[in-house]
Amino acid sequence: MDVCENSAKCPIFSGMLQGKEFTQQAYRSKYCEAGEAGWELCKRYLTKAKYDACPPNLLPNSGMNLEAIAEKYALA
Repeated sequence: MDVCENSAKCPIFSGMLQGKEFTQQAYRSKYCEAGEAGWELCKRYLTKAKYDACPPNLLPNSGMNLEAIAEKYALA
């Protein structure tokens, strides 16, 4: 199984989703542990790949596009 290289240190699991085991596992299954198909859907992965940074509270299923994320969090 291909696992995202960022998942072990992903701050959403130790931060905003701490104690929410069911939600954590759902995100891990859909995005972190789904190989490239899952990573290409993950806004955290895509943001880090494009801007070399990712806001700690950005969820993988954010409705914002990458440009809006960069603008909102001053990444560009």
